[in-house]
Amino acid sequence: MLAPVILQQYLVPKPVGLVGTAAISMGRLGDYATALGISNDLVGNITNAFRDALDNEVYAVLNAEDVTNTFLIDLPIFTGRVINLMIRSTQDVVRGISLSKISINDFNRAELAISRELARLIRSTNYPHAEDLVYALSMLIEYDLWVVNNVVRYGFNEVISRINERALNEAGEASAYLMATAFAWYSSTSAVLGMVREYREGNRDLLARWSREYADELDAYIDTLDLLINDETYEALVEEGVIKQ
Repeated sequence: MLAPVILQQYLVPKPVGLVGTAAISMGRLGDYATALGISNDLVGNITNAFRDALDNEVYAVLNAEDVTNTFLIDLPIFTGRVINLMIRSTQDVVRGISLSKISINDFNRAELAISRELARLIRSTNYPHAEDLVYALSMLIEYDLWVVNNVVRYGFNEVISRINERALNEAGEASAYLMATAFAWYSSTSAVLGMVREYREGNRDLLARWSREYADELDAYIDTLDLLINDETYEALVEEGVIKQ
């Protein structure tokens, strides 16, 4: 849900002159969550949570004299503010797919369309580190797609069971890098798109670079989880002695 939230926050004050996907996004963004089975109340709570994060943790890290220390202090606060809402939105999407209200292809297309538009907006600023932010965004979207597609494929309880038995540490690390990527990306992107007016350019740029570095780690853990969740690859790794049971 992070990509549509930030797209909404950027577009709502600036609706004039939008064309193509941006105009469609602006016109239908309110319907995005509804179409995916997410309640309006939850959408409102998610939007408010990220707005509060923008006013607090994001502002703090963008203006901190010691950006490293501030990031480490505020990351758990940011995580606590948004993580349960993100989990609930994923559960709502999976429930909608299981009840045939939407298809998995609908979800995939919606996520990719929103992310493409947001990537276009980031690149349109000609920000020197735009590609770092676009890459981090792509990994955040990939994680969303990975979670939803696997829960739909195996079922929520089965995914949790496989993680507990095969990949508990890896899942924990993936979650940590997910939130670090999200916080760094959201902070830097908010400055790049003008959603935060007061910030240190050095902090913005450092956070953009961090978002890519964290996203690299997230990508590696997604690949690892994919191997461990899949029965065929997991059994092959056990047979080859890579994993000891």
